[in-house]
Amino acid sequence: MIDQSHEFRRIVELLLAQEFICEYADKPAFEYLTNNVYRENVDNFLRKIGRCLRQTEDMSTYYCAYAQTSSDATRIQLRQQFRDTINALEPLVRWLSLVMSATQQDAPLAPGDIIRQGELLSVVEVTPALVEDLAQITRAGLFASKSAAAKDQLSQVLSVLCNTGYLLRSSPTSSLYTAAGKWSYLFEVLEFIHTHEELSASEAQDEQQQLGL
Repeated sequence: MIDQSHEFRRIVELLLAQEFICEYADKPAFEYLTNNVYRENVDNFLRKIGRCLRQTEDMSTYYCAYAQTSSDATRIQLRQQFRDTINALEPLVRWLSLVMSATQQDAPLAPGDIIRQGELLSVVEVTPALVEDLAQITRAGLFASKSAAAKDQLSQVLSVLCNTGYLLRSSPTSSLYTAAGKWSYLFEVLEFIHTHEELSASEAQDEQQQLGL
């Protein structure tokens, strides 16, 4: 039987560490938060320290956000988080596009989707346009790689996506990757940017509280 007090502490620590909780990344924690009483207890605790519990619109993922953004210190931290997210968007979006092209899917990755490294590589290597896309993605920035080989470039991208919480790997030697709930959060960020692209910088910052940015 799970020690509920221990699970409460563990989940709060995960949330405060800016981890995203979904059924694929941490099923016990996700199931804990689906309990209305437990979820309310976590949210009440977070609100005592100026945070709150949020859930993505597709209900796939829980994360921690600021309950209010009135203080200067909080706004400074939010701006930095927002800038970090923006800087990572382009390579992430290019990667999503590459995967959609390679798998011939009409929709981007969703939580629970499986990526098979070998199958993806075999398609990329025989498609010049995808080879070039992968090379551009790994040329600099988030997925930067010094290797010119598509195999190594792909391994680098997958490794970074695991380290940043977008993909999950059952073991260090597994070639199967599962899309985590953090993708749902990313899509909401993209929608937020699209919706507010006409706002001034200050107006957009005021609206960031919607996503806890």
